[in-house]
Amino acid sequence: MKELLSVFLRRFALSLLLAALGVGTLLLARGEGGLTFALLLGFAAALVFVWNMAWRLWHLAAAPGTARRQMLWGMALRLAVLALVLLAAASVSSEVFLMAAFGFVLCYGLALVHLIVLNIGGK
Repeated sequence: MKELLSVFLRRFALSLLLAALGVGTLLLARGEGGLTFALLLGFAAALVFVWNMAWRLWHLAAAPGTARRQMLWGMALRLAVLALVLLAAASVSSEVFLMAAFGFVLCYGLALVHLIVLNIGGK
């Protein structure tokens, strides 16, 4: 499990860095550099999701008897974090909300793609 997570983390960090640089550059080119904070806010919310999911999977591998309670508790925490982040972004403006939501979807989507590729045996 430790080897899988280290490979995942390395690949995910590289792809997230490239995605952040690409989207950040596009925002700066459009003159909307102020929205980069909203993008990073979305990334932070997604990173909480990914970290919580990996942490719970790590603990479930050691104690499989608590799987149902662990996964339900983790889901509740993740949804609460997402709701707080998106509500805070929506209170600023619709552009900030949309950029935070885009950052979340981009980061979480990258993480899921990397996990799927590692799961099917992709190198």
